[in-house]
Amino acid sequence: MGLPTFSSCCCLELKWGALIVAIVDLIFCGGAAGHASIIRTGDILNILWFLAVALHIAHIVACILVIVSVFVPKKEFPCIYLITALIRFIFDIILLIFIIIEFGFKGDTLITAIILIIYLVLTVYFWLVIYSWYRKLGGHTPAD
Repeated sequence: MGLPTFSSCCCLELKWGALIVAIVDLIFCGGAAGHASIIRTGDILNILWFLAVALHIAHIVACILVIVSVFVPKKEFPCIYLITALIRFIFDIILLIFIIIEFGFKGDTLITAIILIIYLVLTVYFWLVIYSWYRKLGGHTPAD
């Protein structure tokens, strides 16, 4: 049994669903990268924020490649998205844990934690949609 794949997304053909997911994820990543680029105090926090910017910029490039793959069907383009999304997902979980431990649940930190949790849930759905698009383009996984 492998990962679930979708035949459609948001009541649309998978091709257009992948396009919508890539555009929405591009907007979210742009906002996260812009927010993360604000210089923070503390050495470890600065390193985490700069790493977050680098990961989100790499993921923005991957989102653009998914958009291109809708019009020029190449299975390599969604594959890059799948890799960067997985790395960003793991990093965002680590960042969420760090933020909760370091700052607790007060004020802006609570809002940031809630936004990160919502974004993590959306990331799983987005990843599955792009994985389905990758499979439709002819991508193979070891489970095939």
